[in-house]
Amino acid sequence: MYPRVTAIVVAHSGGHHLQRTLDALAAQTRKPDAVIAVDCAATDDAPRLLAESGPTQLVSVQEKLPFGAAVATALRVTAPPSSDNEWLWLLAQDTAPEPGALEALLAAVEVSPSVAAAGPKLVDWEDPAFIRELGEAMTPFGAAVPLVENEMDQAQHDGLSDVLAVSSAGMIVRHTLWDQLGGFDPGLPTADDGLDFSTRVRLAGFRVTLVAAARVAIAGDGVAGPNLSRKWRVRRRLVRERRAAQLHRRMVYAPGAAVPFHWLSLVPLAILRSIGRIVRKEPGAVGGELAAAFAVAFSGMRIGNARRALATSKSVSWAAIAPLRIPFPEVRRARALKREAAMVGQQGERQELDFFGTGGGWTVLVALVVGIAVFFPLLGSSTVSGGGLLPLNSSVGQLWANLGYGWRDLGLGFVGAADPFSAVLAVLGTLTFWNPSFSLVVLYFAALPLAALGAWLAAARLTNRTLLRAFAGLTYAIAPTLLVGLQDGRPAAVLAHVLLPWLFFAGLVARRSWAASAVTALLAAATLACAPALIPGLLVAWIAAIAFAGRRAARIVFIPLPAVVLFAPLVWQQAGRGAWLSIFADPGVVQNSRQTPAWQLALGFPDGTLGGWHTLAAALDIPAAAPNILVPILLAPLGVLAILALFLRGSSRAVAALVVALLGFLSAVAALHLQVASMGATVVPIWPGTAMSLYWLGLVGAAVLALSAVGRAAVYPAWVALIAVAVAVVPSAVGQYIPDQSAVSASSGSRMPAVVTAKAATQPRVGTLRITPEPGGGIATDLVRGAGETLDEQSTLSSTERTLTARQQALAALGGNLASASGYDATQRMKTLGVDFVLLTPPATTLDPQKTGSEHPTEIAKTTGSRAATALDANPILVPVGTTPNGQLWAFDRGTSAVAPAAQIPADAGGTWRTIVLVVQAVVIALTLLMSLPTIRSADRVAELNARRPKRRAVREDDVAVEPEDEPEDDESIGDESLSEYEAEPDDEAAVESAGDDEVAQAASDGNRAETTDEPDGVAADDDLREAAEPREVDEVEAAESREPDDVEPARETVPPTPAAWTPAAPTTLEDGLDETVIRPRRTPEGGTRG
Repeated sequence: MYPRVTAIVVAHSGGHHLQRTLDALAAQTRKPDAVIAVDCAATDDAPRLLAESGPTQLVSVQEKLPFGAAVATALRVTAPPSSDNEWLWLLAQDTAPEPGALEALLAAVEVSPSVAAAGPKLVDWEDPAFIRELGEAMTPFGAAVPLVENEMDQAQHDGLSDVLAVSSAGMIVRHTLWDQLGGFDPGLPTADDGLDFSTRVRLAGFRVTLVAAARVAIAGDGVAGPNLSRKWRVRRRLVRERRAAQLHRRMVYAPGAAVPFHWLSLVPLAILRSIGRIVRKEPGAVGGELAAAFAVAFSGMRIGNARRALATSKSVSWAAIAPLRIPFPEVRRARALKREAAMVGQQGERQELDFFGTGGGWTVLVALVVGIAVFFPLLGSSTVSGGGLLPLNSSVGQLWANLGYGWRDLGLGFVGAADPFSAVLAVLGTLTFWNPSFSLVVLYFAALPLAALGAWLAAARLTNRTLLRAFAGLTYAIAPTLLVGLQDGRPAAVLAHVLLPWLFFAGLVARRSWAASAVTALLAAATLACAPALIPGLLVAWIAAIAFAGRRAARIVFIPLPAVVLFAPLVWQQAGRGAWLSIFADPGVVQNSRQTPAWQLALGFPDGTLGGWHTLAAALDIPAAAPNILVPILLAPLGVLAILALFLRGSSRAVAALVVALLGFLSAVAALHLQVASMGATVVPIWPGTAMSLYWLGLVGAAVLALSAVGRAAVYPAWVALIAVAVAVVPSAVGQYIPDQSAVSASSGSRMPAVVTAKAATQPRVGTLRITPEPGGGIATDLVRGAGETLDEQSTLSSTERTLTARQQALAALGGNLASASGYDATQRMKTLGVDFVLLTPPATTLDPQKTGSEHPTEIAKTTGSRAATALDANPILVPVGTTPNGQLWAFDRGTSAVAPAAQIPADAGGTWRTIVLVVQAVVIALTLLMSLPTIRSADRVAELNARRPKRRAVREDDVAVEPEDEPEDDESIGDESLSEYEAEPDDEAAVESAGDDEVAQAASDGNRAETTDEPDGVAADDDLREAAEPREVDEVEAAESREPDDVEPARETVPPTPAAWTPAAPTTLEDGLDETVIRPRRTPEGGTRG
């Protein structure tokens, strides 16, 4: 009997996609007997195009129905089938069949009466020689697997016939069977509709076949099958739809007894898979995972209806289709081949840094030698002290216990948020876990080489030239702000200076991959923790980076998240007491700083003494004005180079570098006018040195760009500038060798007198009342527990406190009465506070605006100290112990060794908030660490990216730098489906049968196949315009700016091997030809390439 074919065309929009599909339908050598066109609320020219095509029926609906629902609507206007020889041909607006497609499909089904559904070869809309999809299958766990996708068509798969499933796009299906099965499952509106329907066809006892001779071009508009657009929003939605489809099929296919267990596992598995997505650098897919799980868990009657429909139509067991599934060994084999191909592809796309071959090793070695020479007096010590340096807690566990929110053991103690800097100290102390304080000694010798290494790597983003990279590394390593910070004992500022070039090294390519973004986020959190004063400057840089990131802005937006999580509890508390600006306070021990003129800041010196030049001039009887003339002359070459960069090749990048310098300079000026902390009775401004590190980094970057632009003539200016800077910082560098020039010295680590330390070994909560004469004649009183304060215990909540509590006022009154002959009996008060000793420390000093290093106390402070010592000696409740290196000590007998209630740490300090803060911070930091770990991109993705990458010119020595070990720019990582998805979890009858198989756990590991998809023309053109509008990478910008033409050597393209195809058991006729198939870039009409 002559077969009757009804073609159904579903359109959501018009345009040339629909026009081409209608023209192709009209050009068929075997025309359909009827054509039903469905207009799904199209707002463009689709209704007109459909009407002009002359369909048998034109159905218009007022909503954008899914493909299956639209087909069902079309069938309502047709008569029921009268025989099994009536067929439905399912087409969408973007499925244009070749002239012989229908004839080939009918020829295949006519010779095999058992075939009830057949599918064509889906080829690319623009390039028919490229296969988009050919057949579908499932793993034993039920995950969807395309048999063939995104390959060049070399007829290698034309032998495919019997398969488990075919795509809904272009499918021809027997009308009677369609009605019997109820059409596509309404619970699968987009993804897996063809797979599910074909599976039900198989379970009804019929066959599904592929017809390679029938070719249908598909653009991927998302009407029939998934939307293949590369837009981030579309791809994110596609991940959610595919996951929801997989979960829906799991609930439908599973035995009845297993359904409750599957339902209960939906959300927990979604959480675990979300973590896995983050590990695989797919954070954009996390929302889709969770949304899909909740959508399926609360989908109403959809699952129940689908299970009833399957039970009604099913006539054969799941075992009958088991040979058509892809077995686990083949999945693992394909994954291994894909992983190998991805490694080859990534190795081919990376450019070597050649650290040792381009002078990086020598640069770091020189900086190390300079660092050892500068701080040679500290060599061999286990602890350093002075300035803002204090030992770290001797217990690594306690270092980590100080994080988050909880008890702050300062003075009388209080509950509050930890400074983010405490997390940096915890990491630092863990590096030398046997003696955490030794890490500070290591920092002093490692600061210069680490700063040089970071600056060298950052310069590698700007230039390939060995000399210029070394110039950047050494000039940054001997920055005045770093040397002054080291001599003043400012560990937070030193760490910030070391971290800044590393931050920019990672940040310049953060938009390229989630791994780079995560590394940048961690470095940004550490840098801001050390230097909150950098928040405004780096915030501006972050906003600018978002503006130029284009489609990859999400990776830049993510960067502040770890820092926000670390700062949030502290910000909340500071805001609660109205001290918003206290957020910018320097962490660690409070140190006074001199008011530095703006012109000295412009020279890079943050200490107000030109780095010791004024002290040196006074010692050598040189006029005081001489350093004011000499130092600017020495630093002029660096400044001239930085400004000159604005007028040379690469000026756009020079502008960016100088903007960074300007942000640092303005932050430094603002810091000196922001007084938020106090030291006794002295209000202390924020130290400008941390902001000067940002300023110096910008200057060095601009100078490197200027030297790169002048070519080989840069040798002499580079040497002159470097030597001049070295001479300018000599007074700062030799501070360790000049008495009273440096505040830092080697020490034993003792913070309190030996008697106190010995007692603290057996009574950790021993209390010492410390009295310090102030320069103005007053006294400062505080209470120290145990063996003394540690650096990790310091808190800006304490140092920026504006008002004294009642307990603090009582403590101040106690100190004042003890330091004067008042006759006050302090016995009861000292017992209540748990005071065991009274320590009168040497008087506090003031800063000489013209001299560096240690200063001498004022006369009034000495007088106050003498009066206090006399009063303490005369107090009958105190027993003199003697004079110690820490001051004069008196003991007080409390009459008991029990810990006073006031000295006890509350058991529930921090309460629930402590747990919440620690969990949130730990989760965010842990997930960011996981994201920062490098992973291997799938081979398909590598091939696509290699094909899309523009050719680059041959690189000359003075050309722009390579960016070592970077991943190529790609679309947002929102979770392209991979082979790991195919075998991730059980979701059907076969999974139950496979229970206990050792391969199940193996199958849930790494993925290796990612989709490569092209977009419909309109979308692709849109994205191409947007891509063109985005800022290009450094190498392209450099190549575009006033370069003389060179002979271009085309870049080689790495063609990764394609894994061999799986050959299912009988009754299929699949050929083993995929081993010889390769993925090659192909030309598009626009002249580009497609992977």
